[in-house]
Amino acid sequence: MESVEFVDDDGVYRAEYDSSQDQPSLAIVAVIAAADQSALSELPPLYSAIDTDALNELFSTTATEGQRKGRLSFPYEGFEVTVSSEGVIEAKPTENA
Repeated sequence: MESVEFVDDDGVYRAEYDSSQDQPSLAIVAVIAAADQSALSELPPLYSAIDTDALNELFSTTATEGQRKGRLSFPYEGFEVTVSSEGVIEAKPTENA
């Protein structure tokens, strides 16, 4: 996964990951840890917020159709997380975080 950057104009933390090498569930936790300036071990498991197996399957490649297309957003640890099939993760702090 590439580094996490803060996009001031949008107020989001953004990172790109390679879906052929990284599972989105692991990349999401890394983005949140970087955005929150916390250790990975300090965060609760991502599966407490979303079914990580389904998330990884949703953004995996298929044998016949190639890369699936789509976006998914959900709350996790004070952030609204959006992951896309293009390999981009965005984490926007929620107002009541």
